[in-house]
Parts: sequence; structure tokens; C-alpha cells
Amino acid sequence: MKRRTFVQLMSAATPTSLISSRVALGTDRKRAAVDTADPTVFVREDFHYLSGIAPPLVREDLTKTIDLLVGTAVDTLIFQLAPRGGMCLFDTRVGQRHGTNVKKWTHPVNYRDGRHVRQMIAEGWDLPQIFCDRCHEEGMFFIASAHLNIGSGTTESSRGIGRTSDFVLSNSRFRVGDDPDPRAKNLSPVRLNFMYSQVREERLRVLEELLSRYETDGVEVLTEVLPLCRYNQVNECAVLLTQWLRDLKKIALKAEEDQNRRKRIFFRVPSNPATWKAVGFDVATWISEGLVDVLICTSNDPEALDQDLSLSMAVSLARGTPCRVLATTGSTLGRKLNSKPNEKMIWAAAANAYQQGADGFGLNEFPRTQEMAFLGDMYEALRPLASPDLLATADKIYHVRNQPTSEPSFGSGLPGVEPLVPKILEEGQPQEMPLRVADDLHHWHRLDRLKSVKLRLRLGNLEPSLNDVRIELNGQPLPESILEITDLNYRFLREGVAYQGSQIYQFLLPPEHYPRRGVNVVTVTLLRKDPEVDMAFTLADVDCSIQYRLHRHFDDHPIEY
Repeated sequence: MKRRTFVQLMSAATPTSLISSRVALGTDRKRAAVDTADPTVFVREDFHYLSGIAPPLVREDLTKTIDLLVGTAVDTLIFQLAPRGGMCLFDTRVGQRHGTNVKKWTHPVNYRDGRHVRQMIAEGWDLPQIFCDRCHEEGMFFIASAHLNIGSGTTESSRGIGRTSDFVLSNSRFRVGDDPDPRAKNLSPVRLNFMYSQVREERLRVLEELLSRYETDGVEVLTEVLPLCRYNQVNECAVLLTQWLRDLKKIALKAEEDQNRRKRIFFRVPSNPATWKAVGFDVATWISEGLVDVLICTSNDPEALDQDLSLSMAVSLARGTPCRVLATTGSTLGRKLNSKPNEKMIWAAAANAYQQGADGFGLNEFPRTQEMAFLGDMYEALRPLASPDLLATADKIYHVRNQPTSEPSFGSGLPGVEPLVPKILEEGQPQEMPLRVADDLHHWHRLDRLKSVKLRLRLGNLEPSLNDVRIELNGQPLPESILEITDLNYRFLREGVAYQGSQIYQFLLPPEHYPRRGVNVVTVTLLRKDPEVDMAFTLADVDCSIQYRLHRHFDDHPIEY
């Protein structure tokens, strides 16, 4: 029975006064849950969630994202209300509203967004407060997000897109400028430099409005293109950033007192502690002084799927403090057949985060109106993300990090950003790949819950019968008796030719070869290369696929006829 039909039937059968009292009671309970709980599972959203809806909007369109998430494990929505161009996507009193400096629009999507913003203002629809109210009605946290470093990629032609503010366009003197440090090779020189007090004050005003004017549950300080200054200014900028956070925390505490509502400060950082030092993030001080309430740890490239974040330092610093550590992963897989990960990869990323001590997990992805279509059944995919116990026996694919082949405009040059695959295989030279696995496989094997554990490697340009390859897991060579090779040399699929020239080496692992919990090492050595070829052999993909039974002796499809 559909929910709407069910509600109609119940309305006909139940006195209106009783329904009203029950609805009020349910809403009060959900609001109380928000007041007492802590954020655990989040997703992101930005204004493009309305880009797929033709104007004019109806008011019900505005909360579509929240309605999609109700009933899942997601308890926190982070909404990007002040993106990197410096514009605000609401009727701001301290910044500049999206599209107000456009003479002629040059981008169809942003043009529609601009029309939507104008309509909301005309209708009196105050988007941030509408989101606050709807989230709280459904027992969810609403966190307003604003970019800390703005202006990346700005040119005068950006004016026609509507997302770049006059503050960014008119203040070229505040830009980072050319940075001779080789690590800045791919970073935008026109992004604004946090060293300037005017830049710091402008960002503080926008975040203050989101904290004080609206009943948000806090704000996220979103960092993307790092560092916030030139590399030779990092140490000085670190001091300024920490003081800026102190000022922001004072504003949050004042808003908390005025609204009688907890106001949390979220800060997104790369998870690698070496990166903190490289970009001037004094995370230890932020946590010890209580300047941040939630630390969101991400890959240096936040858009890439990365299941193996280094969380130990963040978890150690936060231990015994009120600060929570949430891990997140991007949704760019960048493979030929699938640009996005499936739910098994997301579950693996979440399991690895909890196994390292994270307090929660989130997706650097937007539900929008497509229900995160890449996840298949979004509700089933999101369901276990808040529970390490449910994740323990969820099917998973642990995938060695393969970041997109194009060099990112953020995170470039920072420690740990290099993709682990692909790698070139040279004769006689072992290639080692770390593979983190959270599952206690021997435990579930003893309970007869494991269906299969497979280690898979995709090798490029190599003919198996004419070359010798040794593959080891944690120093133990894997025998050919458990090996199955799938030939993709010229294999056509519906999507086209699948990884031309590739071979998949798949090992069905018995218990004596199970990966251990934590970091494993996969070693590939080309022992003998065919002398008749002049092609580079590549190690293109490494993953571990784990499947569970629903219970002992259970088979999903036991009968074939």
C-alpha cells in the first residue's frame, strides 16, 4: 500500500483531534532526538537539486531532498548555501545573491538556478529556514555549508554563470597569484588568499548569518582548493586560520545561547596528517580548544572514491574530547564501464572508517532528485551506514585507490594524493599494493556465514600463457589451483569493448589465505616477460570481493528449474 493511500485511510478512520495530537507528539519526539543525538551519517546537497525541475517551482519542490532521505540511516543534511564563487543561494543580508550581477546568462543550468532563486525571493520562501524546519520535523540535523576559499577558476567570463560575486571579481589584489612552489602546479592562482583580512572577514560574515539568522544546527567550513594561500605563507596563515576559528566559535556560542539550540562547527580536512602540516591546518589546537565539534576527514581529492583514509591521528586527537570524527568518500570511480561506485564499495568504505574508530560516515555526493541513481536501491544502500554491526555482514568490494586520471584542481601536490594504480610491471620488480579490509573473515567463516572471498587483479597487455606472474597476499604466494583467469583481450559488452587487452586474475581464497583485518599487502611480480612484445604491462585494478550468506546454509537461488 502506498504511504499516501495509507494516510488517507487512517484520516478517514480516526478523529481529527487524535490525529493532530499524534502528529504533534511524533514531531516533538523527532525534534527531541535532534536535540540529544549527535550527527552520524550525512549526505551533501547544493542548489543544483532544483536544476532538474522546470520553472516555476511549487513550494513542495524545495524540500524534495529531505523527503528522499526520510527513513534512511541519514541523520544529517549538509547544504552548500555559499559555494566557491562567493555567491549565496538565498536572500542574504551580508553577502551577494546568486545571479544578481549577471547581464547576460551564458550557462543553461545556472540560468535556471538564477530564475529559481528570484522566484523564491518573490514568493517569500526563505530557503535556509525552510530546510531547517523540514529537517527538524523529520528528526534530522541541518548544517549550512560555506566555502572557506573562494574564487578558484574565476575569469571575467564567470560573470555570465551567476555564481561568482563582485567581491571575487573586483578584488584581484586579494588573489593568491602565481606560486612558484611546484606543488601549486595545478592550483588556481586566482583563488582569494586567506592572508588578507578582508577575505577572512567576508567569509566570517556569511557564516555568522547562517548561524545567527537561521535555526541551523551548525555550519560546515568547507575547504577544497588547498592551501588557502601561497605555500611560503602557510605557517603564518595557520595562525590566522586558528584565530578566525576562535572568532567563529564565539559567534556559534552566542547563537546557541540566543536560539537555545546547539550550534556545531564542522570542518572538512584531508585525513592525512602530513597534509595538515603542508597546508597549515593546526588540527590538534582546534580540537584541544574546542573550536571544531565535527571533523570531516576526506581524501585529498574529495570527489574520488577512497576507502583507505588515514584516520588514526584524527581519532587519537579527538579521543576523550567532545569532537566527533566523521569519514567521507567521494563518488568518482573513474572506470571505463562505471564512473560511480556501487553500494558494495560504499559499504566497504564505511566499514573501514568504523574499524579505525570513526564516529560516523558520509557521502560527498548529492541526492538531488535522482535518488543517487548510481547506488541502485538508494534506501537499501544507505540503510546500514550508521551501524558497524550491519556493515559487518554486508557484501563488500574493497578497491585499491584509483583516482581519476586527469589531475585534480584541488589536492594536487599534497601528500597521499597519488593514485596507487595503475602501476607498470617491470620484469623482476615487485609492485606492492596496500589493501585495507575491515572484515573479521575467520570469525564469519566459523559461523558458516561467508559465501565467498575473492581477490581480483586486472592486468593489461599481458598474455597469461606467454608470461610468468607471481601474485602474493601478505607475503604468501597464491597457488594456481585457486586461480581463474577471465580474458578481456577483445571482449564486447553492451557498453562496448571492455578494457581491451586486459586479463582478470581471480583467486577464490580459502581460509588459510583470507585477508586479515586492517592493512594487507598485495604483491605482483612479473617473473618473465614475453620477449616478442614491446608493450608496457600494467597492474590496472586490485580489489577484494566479499559475499555473505543471509544465514547458515542459505543460498539466494537454490533451484535452477
